[in-house]
Amino acid sequence: MATTFKLDAFLAAPPLTRAAAVERGLPAKALRDLVADKVVSLADVARVIGPRRTIDRRLKEDQRLSPDESDRLARFLTTLALAAEIFGSRAEAMAWLAAAKQRFGGQSPLDLLKSDAGTRLVEDVLHQSRHGFTA
Repeated sequence: MATTFKLDAFLAAPPLTRAAAVERGLPAKALRDLVADKVVSLADVARVIGPRRTIDRRLKEDQRLSPDESDRLARFLTTLALAAEIFGSRAEAMAWLAAAKQRFGGQSPLDLLKSDAGTRLVEDVLHQSRHGFTA
């Protein structure tokens, strides 16, 4: 019996469960759900996951994302959730993630989410912000 994918359930799942879902490939529904509230655009998602044409094809054909694409989407989701918790809303979080930062050499945090090392850097800055340092 197939289960229905939900972003909130994915984010609340234990790390091992999330890792298994990423390895299987997240469903296209994850992308649809992410952009449903209009705070996150497909262009934002493409900056992290990969070419817009590929994303459009996955959505059109209702294909699962590859494990690499799923990993980048999972990083995006967890970082967005952390930023929303710190800044108070997904809209404020996306504004922060999309804006270039001198601290990141003029790159936006969103652009750094393509790699694990970049994601760790962004998460470190967010955690510092949570503890009173300027993000």
